Amino acid sequence: MNESKKDYPVLIVEDDPIIARVLETILKDSGFVVDEPVNSGEKAITRVAARKPGIVLMDIDLLGHLSGIETARILFHIFNVPVIFVTGHDEEEVLSHAKEADPFGFLVKPINQNILNTTIQVSVNLHEKLSGTTEGKTGGLTQAQCEDLVGSLKAVILLDDRNRIIWLNDAAEYLLEKSGSDLLLSDAPSSIKMEDPDSGETIDIFSLDPTFERPLIMKDLQKTKQVIPRIFMINDSFGDISGYFLELNPAGE
Repeated sequence: MNESKKDYPVLIVEDDPIIARVLETILKDSGFVVDEPVNSGEKAITRVAARKPGIVLMDIDLLGHLSGIETARILFHIFNVPVIFVTGHDEEEVLSHAKEADPFGFLVKPINQNILNTTIQVSVNLHEKLSGTTEGKTGGLTQAQCEDLVGSLKAVILLDDRNRIIWLNDAAEYLLEKSGSDLLLSDAPSSIKMEDPDSGETIDIFSLDPTFERPLIMKDLQKTKQVIPRIFMINDSFGDISGYFLELNPAGE
Protein backbone atom coordinates (compact mmCIF):
# COMPACT_ATOMS: atom_id res chain seq x y z
CA MET A 1 0.00 0.00 0.00
CA ASN A 2 2.07 2.86 -1.33
CA GLU A 3 -0.24 5.77 -0.62
CA SER A 4 -1.49 7.08 2.70
CA LYS A 5 -4.53 5.52 4.33
CA LYS A 6 -6.27 8.84 3.75
CA ASP A 7 -6.03 8.21 -0.01
CA TYR A 8 -8.23 5.13 0.38
CA PRO A 9 -11.55 6.17 1.96
CA VAL A 10 -13.52 3.20 3.26
CA LEU A 11 -17.23 2.62 2.75
CA ILE A 12 -19.03 0.37 5.26
CA VAL A 13 -22.10 -1.53 4.01
CA GLU A 14 -23.78 -2.98 7.08
CA ASP A 15 -27.48 -3.23 8.05
CA ASP A 16 -26.79 -3.40 11.80
CA PRO A 17 -26.22 0.22 12.92
CA ILE A 18 -24.31 -0.81 16.05
CA ILE A 19 -21.84 -2.96 14.11
CA ALA A 20 -21.52 -0.21 11.50
CA ARG A 21 -20.55 2.34 14.15
CA VAL A 22 -18.11 -0.06 15.80
CA LEU A 23 -16.40 -0.63 12.45
CA GLU A 24 -16.37 3.10 11.78
CA THR A 25 -14.70 3.77 15.14
CA ILE A 26 -12.09 1.05 14.60
CA LEU A 27 -11.26 2.36 11.14
CA LYS A 28 -10.95 5.97 12.26
CA ASP A 29 -8.75 4.93 15.17
CA SER A 30 -6.53 3.15 12.62
CA GLY A 31 -6.18 6.33 10.58
CA PHE A 32 -8.59 5.62 7.73
CA VAL A 33 -11.03 8.12 6.27
CA VAL A 34 -14.51 6.60 6.56
CA ASP A 35 -17.56 7.52 4.51
CA GLU A 36 -21.04 7.53 6.09
CA PRO A 37 -22.13 3.85 6.31
CA VAL A 38 -25.04 2.54 4.22
CA ASN A 39 -27.30 -0.40 4.99
CA SER A 40 -28.26 -1.89 1.61
CA GLY A 41 -26.76 -2.93 -1.69
CA GLU A 42 -28.86 -0.38 -3.57
CA LYS A 43 -27.57 2.46 -1.41
CA ALA A 44 -24.01 1.15 -1.74
CA ILE A 45 -24.16 1.29 -5.54
CA THR A 46 -25.62 4.81 -5.46
CA ARG A 47 -22.93 5.96 -3.02
CA VAL A 48 -20.12 4.41 -5.07
CA ALA A 49 -21.53 5.99 -8.22
CA ALA A 50 -21.52 9.39 -6.52
CA ARG A 51 -18.09 9.18 -4.92
CA LYS A 52 -15.92 6.16 -5.50
CA PRO A 53 -14.28 4.86 -2.29
CA GLY A 54 -10.91 3.14 -2.13
CA ILE A 55 -12.31 -0.04 -0.60
CA VAL A 56 -15.62 -1.38 0.74
CA LEU A 57 -16.34 -3.46 3.84
CA MET A 58 -19.42 -5.51 2.99
CA ASP A 59 -21.80 -7.52 5.13
CA ILE A 60 -23.14 -10.60 3.32
CA ASP A 61 -26.67 -10.25 4.77
CA LEU A 62 -28.22 -6.93 3.73
CA LEU A 63 -31.57 -5.19 3.58
CA GLY A 64 -33.25 -4.79 0.20
CA HIS A 65 -33.22 -6.80 -3.02
CA LEU A 66 -29.46 -7.15 -3.39
CA SER A 67 -27.42 -9.48 -1.19
CA GLY A 68 -23.96 -8.50 -0.07
CA ILE A 69 -22.52 -11.04 -2.49
CA GLU A 70 -24.39 -9.60 -5.49
CA THR A 71 -23.48 -6.06 -4.47
CA ALA A 72 -19.81 -6.93 -4.01
CA ARG A 73 -19.68 -8.44 -7.48
CA ILE A 74 -21.20 -5.28 -8.99
CA LEU A 75 -18.87 -2.95 -7.10
CA PHE A 76 -15.73 -4.80 -8.17
CA HIS A 77 -16.63 -5.90 -11.69
CA ILE A 78 -18.48 -2.71 -12.76
CA PHE A 79 -16.85 0.04 -10.66
CA ASN A 80 -13.48 -1.65 -10.06
CA VAL A 81 -13.75 -1.07 -6.29
CA PRO A 82 -12.29 -3.89 -4.13
CA VAL A 83 -14.52 -5.44 -1.47
CA ILE A 84 -13.76 -7.21 1.81
CA PHE A 85 -16.55 -9.27 3.33
CA VAL A 86 -17.23 -8.66 7.02
CA THR A 87 -19.66 -11.35 8.10
CA GLY A 88 -21.00 -13.36 10.96
CA HIS A 89 -21.02 -16.47 8.76
CA ASP A 90 -18.22 -18.99 8.81
CA GLU A 91 -20.09 -21.84 7.11
CA GLU A 92 -18.20 -23.34 4.17
CA GLU A 93 -21.25 -23.14 1.87
CA VAL A 94 -21.71 -19.41 2.45
CA LEU A 95 -18.04 -18.62 2.02
CA SER A 96 -17.86 -20.75 -1.12
CA HIS A 97 -20.78 -18.83 -2.63
CA ALA A 98 -19.21 -15.52 -1.61
CA LYS A 99 -16.06 -16.34 -3.58
CA GLU A 100 -18.10 -15.81 -6.77
CA ALA A 101 -17.89 -12.07 -6.12
CA ASP A 102 -14.05 -12.16 -6.19
CA PRO A 103 -13.65 -10.50 -2.76
CA PHE A 104 -10.27 -9.29 -1.57
CA GLY A 105 -10.69 -10.76 1.89
CA PHE A 106 -12.98 -12.27 4.54
CA LEU A 107 -13.32 -11.13 8.13
CA VAL A 108 -15.55 -12.90 10.63
CA LYS A 109 -17.24 -10.86 13.37
CA PRO A 110 -16.30 -9.79 16.00
CA ILE A 111 -13.57 -7.80 14.29
CA ASN A 112 -10.03 -7.45 15.57
CA GLN A 113 -8.54 -4.02 14.86
CA ASN A 114 -5.08 -5.24 13.89
CA ILE A 115 -6.43 -7.93 11.59
CA LEU A 116 -8.84 -5.45 9.96
CA ASN A 117 -6.07 -2.93 9.43
CA THR A 118 -3.74 -5.53 7.91
CA THR A 119 -6.45 -7.04 5.69
CA ILE A 120 -7.32 -3.65 4.23
CA GLN A 121 -3.71 -2.79 3.50
CA VAL A 122 -3.03 -6.19 1.89
CA SER A 123 -6.22 -5.90 -0.19
CA VAL A 124 -5.39 -2.40 -1.39
CA ASN A 125 -1.89 -3.52 -2.34
CA LEU A 126 -3.30 -6.47 -4.29
CA HIS A 127 -5.79 -4.21 -6.06
CA GLU A 128 -3.02 -1.78 -7.00
CA LYS A 129 -1.07 -4.59 -8.63
CA LEU A 130 -4.15 -5.87 -10.45
CA SER A 131 -4.94 -2.36 -11.68
CA GLY A 132 -1.43 -2.18 -13.14
CA THR A 133 -2.02 -5.12 -15.49
CA THR A 134 -3.11 -4.60 -19.08
CA GLU A 135 -6.71 -5.60 -18.36
CA GLY A 136 -6.74 -3.88 -14.96
CA LYS A 137 -5.88 -0.50 -16.45
CA THR A 138 -9.13 -0.50 -18.43
CA GLY A 139 -11.27 -2.49 -15.98
CA GLY A 140 -14.61 -1.04 -14.93
CA LEU A 141 -16.24 2.21 -15.94
CA THR A 142 -14.18 4.92 -17.58
CA GLN A 143 -13.64 8.23 -15.82
CA ALA A 144 -16.02 9.94 -18.25
CA GLN A 145 -18.71 7.34 -17.60
CA CYS A 146 -18.33 7.73 -13.84
CA GLU A 147 -18.83 11.48 -14.22
CA ASP A 148 -21.93 10.89 -16.37
CA LEU A 149 -23.53 8.71 -13.70
CA VAL A 150 -24.35 11.62 -11.42
CA GLY A 151 -23.28 14.75 -13.30
CA SER A 152 -25.28 14.42 -16.48
CA LEU A 153 -28.85 15.35 -17.36
CA LYS A 154 -29.07 12.48 -19.85
CA ALA A 155 -30.56 9.17 -18.77
CA VAL A 156 -27.90 6.64 -17.76
CA ILE A 157 -28.55 2.99 -16.88
CA LEU A 158 -26.11 0.32 -15.73
CA LEU A 159 -26.70 -3.33 -16.60
CA ASP A 160 -24.90 -6.40 -15.33
CA ASP A 161 -23.59 -9.28 -17.44
CA ARG A 162 -27.01 -10.95 -17.21
CA ASN A 163 -28.64 -7.91 -18.86
CA ARG A 164 -30.34 -6.88 -15.62
CA ILE A 165 -30.77 -3.26 -14.56
CA ILE A 166 -28.57 -2.65 -11.51
CA TRP A 167 -28.61 1.16 -11.32
CA LEU A 168 -30.11 4.19 -13.03
CA ASN A 169 -29.94 7.93 -12.44
CA ASP A 170 -32.83 10.32 -11.81
CA ALA A 171 -33.07 11.26 -15.48
CA ALA A 172 -33.54 7.59 -16.40
CA GLU A 173 -36.24 7.15 -13.77
CA TYR A 174 -38.07 10.17 -15.20
CA LEU A 175 -37.72 8.92 -18.76
CA LEU A 176 -38.87 5.37 -17.98
CA GLU A 177 -41.63 6.61 -15.63
CA LYS A 178 -40.58 4.13 -12.95
CA SER A 179 -38.47 4.25 -9.81
CA GLY A 180 -35.10 2.59 -9.55
CA SER A 181 -36.43 0.18 -6.91
CA ASP A 182 -39.16 -0.99 -9.30
CA LEU A 183 -36.64 -1.63 -12.07
CA LEU A 184 -33.82 -3.09 -9.99
CA LEU A 185 -32.70 -6.51 -11.29
CA SER A 186 -35.37 -6.45 -14.01
CA ASP A 187 -34.52 -7.72 -17.49
CA ALA A 188 -33.39 -4.69 -19.51
CA PRO A 189 -34.80 -5.74 -22.92
CA SER A 190 -38.19 -6.33 -21.27
CA SER A 191 -38.16 -3.08 -19.29
CA ILE A 192 -36.68 -0.78 -21.95
CA LYS A 193 -38.63 -1.35 -25.16
CA MET A 194 -37.94 0.65 -28.30
CA GLU A 195 -39.16 0.66 -31.86
CA ASP A 196 -38.10 2.16 -35.16
CA PRO A 197 -40.35 5.21 -35.85
CA ASP A 198 -40.42 4.42 -39.58
CA SER A 199 -40.92 0.66 -39.70
CA GLY A 200 -42.47 0.06 -36.27
CA GLU A 201 -39.96 -2.75 -35.79
CA THR A 202 -38.96 -3.55 -32.20
CA ILE A 203 -35.26 -2.80 -31.65
CA ASP A 204 -33.01 -4.87 -29.37
CA ILE A 205 -30.79 -2.41 -27.48
CA PHE A 206 -27.97 -4.97 -27.41
CA SER A 207 -27.83 -5.01 -31.20
CA LEU A 208 -26.98 -1.31 -31.35
CA ASP A 209 -23.56 -0.04 -32.33
CA PRO A 210 -21.99 2.68 -30.09
CA THR A 211 -22.04 4.98 -33.12
CA PHE A 212 -25.82 4.62 -33.51
CA GLU A 213 -27.35 8.09 -34.00
CA ARG A 214 -30.96 7.47 -35.10
CA PRO A 215 -33.89 8.32 -32.79
CA LEU A 216 -36.09 5.48 -31.57
CA ILE A 217 -39.49 5.58 -29.90
CA MET A 218 -39.79 4.42 -26.29
CA LYS A 219 -42.66 1.93 -25.99
CA ASP A 220 -45.19 1.30 -23.20
CA LEU A 221 -44.96 4.81 -21.74
CA GLN A 222 -47.76 7.23 -20.93
CA LYS A 223 -46.23 9.84 -23.22
CA THR A 224 -44.49 9.26 -26.54
CA LYS A 225 -40.78 9.87 -26.19
CA GLN A 226 -37.92 9.63 -28.64
CA VAL A 227 -34.34 8.89 -27.64
CA ILE A 228 -31.03 8.14 -29.28
CA PRO A 229 -29.71 5.13 -27.36
CA ARG A 230 -26.03 4.27 -27.09
CA ILE A 231 -24.76 1.17 -25.33
CA PHE A 232 -21.17 0.45 -24.29
CA MET A 233 -19.71 -2.80 -23.04
CA ILE A 234 -17.97 -2.80 -19.63
CA ASN A 235 -15.02 -5.13 -19.04
CA ASP A 236 -13.75 -6.05 -15.59
CA SER A 237 -10.14 -6.15 -14.39
CA PHE A 238 -9.73 -9.64 -15.86
CA GLY A 239 -10.83 -8.58 -19.34
CA ASP A 240 -14.23 -10.31 -19.13
CA ILE A 241 -17.55 -8.65 -20.00
CA SER A 242 -19.07 -7.52 -16.71
CA GLY A 243 -21.94 -5.32 -17.84
CA TYR A 244 -23.17 -2.48 -20.02
CA PHE A 245 -23.40 1.31 -19.84
CA LEU A 246 -26.59 2.54 -21.53
CA GLU A 247 -27.23 6.17 -22.48
CA LEU A 248 -30.67 7.34 -23.56
CA ASN A 249 -30.15 10.77 -25.13
CA PRO A 250 -33.28 12.92 -25.73
CA ALA A 251 -34.10 13.30 -29.43
CA GLY A 252 -36.85 15.91 -29.09
CA GLU A 253 -40.53 15.47 -28.48
